[in-house]
Amino acid sequence: MTQRMILERNVPVPMRDGIVLRANVYRPETDDPVPALLCRLPYGKDVPQNVIVVLDPVKATEAGYAVVYQDTRGRHKSDGNFYPFVNEGVDGFDSVEWLAAQPWCSGAVGMFGGSYHGSTQWLAAAQRPPHLKAIAPFIAPSEVYEGNMYQGGAFQLGLAIWWAIYMGMDSATRPGASGKPDLPQVGRFIAAMDRIGAEYGHLPLAELPLLRDSGVTSYYFDWIAHSSDDDYWQSLAWNRRYPGIDVPALNMGCWYDLLVNGTLENFVRMRQEGGTEAARDGQRLLIGPWSHGYVGGYFVDRDFGLMSAMEAIDLTGIQVRFFNRHLKNETPASEAPVRIFVMGENRWRDEQEWPLARTQYTKWFLHSAGEANTAGGGLSVATPVEEPQDHYVYDPGNPCPTVGGPSLLPGLRVAANAGPRDQNSAEARPDVLVYTSQPLAQAFEVTGPLSLTLYAASTAPDTDFVARLCDVTPEGKSIILQEGILRARFREGTQQPKLITPGQIYEYRINLVATSIVFFPGHRIRVDITSSSFPRFDVNTNTGNPLGVDGPGDIRTAQQTIFHDAARPSHLLLPVIPRA
Repeated sequence: MTQRMILERNVPVPMRDGIVLRANVYRPETDDPVPALLCRLPYGKDVPQNVIVVLDPVKATEAGYAVVYQDTRGRHKSDGNFYPFVNEGVDGFDSVEWLAAQPWCSGAVGMFGGSYHGSTQWLAAAQRPPHLKAIAPFIAPSEVYEGNMYQGGAFQLGLAIWWAIYMGMDSATRPGASGKPDLPQVGRFIAAMDRIGAEYGHLPLAELPLLRDSGVTSYYFDWIAHSSDDDYWQSLAWNRRYPGIDVPALNMGCWYDLLVNGTLENFVRMRQEGGTEAARDGQRLLIGPWSHGYVGGYFVDRDFGLMSAMEAIDLTGIQVRFFNRHLKNETPASEAPVRIFVMGENRWRDEQEWPLARTQYTKWFLHSAGEANTAGGGLSVATPVEEPQDHYVYDPGNPCPTVGGPSLLPGLRVAANAGPRDQNSAEARPDVLVYTSQPLAQAFEVTGPLSLTLYAASTAPDTDFVARLCDVTPEGKSIILQEGILRARFREGTQQPKLITPGQIYEYRINLVATSIVFFPGHRIRVDITSSSFPRFDVNTNTGNPLGVDGPGDIRTAQQTIFHDAARPSHLLLPVIPRA
């Protein structure tokens, strides 16, 4: 018999500073107290489509949980002023403890949700609310700086501008000094979403008129002003506080998510550093072949099959079983701590750890006769000898476009420029170097963390190097698997920027994050090297000036030289998994 459900809207939840947040509460019609599952989101609790795909509230209520969606501070029906991330730890603590004290709650509280509401879970957990028993973050970073607003020191332009405009629309509807919403401002935000490309192309970045004049998105300019990993970001970095976090976590992510590096770090380091044995043992990991905001298995250039979709694996059921264990003290059936989707073979596989203990890390070296920008470069395990360098000109006025990959770019069709897209159009550009292996004779699995060591020189005092790993099909499609970037000034770390000396050769280690793929016989492995991926990342103006100050007249071209010889062996480090 179906469980009847009670829905209470706009339930006031007081914070310690007097601000009132509001929540919708779904709970079973019963006299017995039940555990509560809390999702704290800034996108509107009344239409939570983006979280229903992660945890279906009706199914969770039928499973004996109260499900609570709460507007975060300064968003929609909640009071206060919105500033991303800053209040989420304390507000999360207060919300968990308020829930635990309700007569319909058993005192056990879990948290769930994806993206920003994955971050609200970790920030709350770092405050150690006594009644928080477990969390289930989906597509969550491990900090706000690296992998979220920046990667390798490059600004995540596509995400930052689109998200600030999107969030500004609701902020502009809130009564201002006049006591009324600023409806003309709302209209300007809506119009900007329709011409987002013009916003991306505006220079200087620190003077973007729409955001500068709105008065409701000051945080965007703070992000620009803090381009290195300084105290501003470190105060929001829960990966610096794992020993103080004592809850089990079901870490869920996507191979084509820009936040997957953080999802993996949360799992690995909490397993090693979590504040209690229960927290360490209670870490779980699930990674699917999805992108940020799209949880199906079909993309324009590659189909991962019916079993790749979230519905096929019953993600709500997976979370309910996880919460049953930690909020109801039920003993579950034995489950592996890691479950990953292996692309190519297109199947789910259970593992005991991440990275896999049987990994054989193997160097694949870049080779060419100096003509890699005409797709003439090679990639093999053979150690390089004396080889000529490769050259290209990077012009910030004509950047290489983002074509799929782990991106979050604008529009209602969030997967339109994300995931496994064919890179042939980008590889035809003269500012893209292409290094390709010979066709593989047998199936070859790569599962685990990826990196590229690059020896390079530039005529600029600062520049970017971008690397992409691709799977080349026998038909010639070059399907992106991962993308990484490193801003030259951050080659020694993102806390201490140091400009480079033009013409000097440096070693750059580009984090390509991770993947899981079986390259089938006849397929080839490919690495692309360039200096931009726009609009995912801001274009480096090559001047060495602080981020955001350069205008159109300040940008300059850079001559880039890539070395791959015996003394400077540029190489891709692949996590190879032996196959029986």
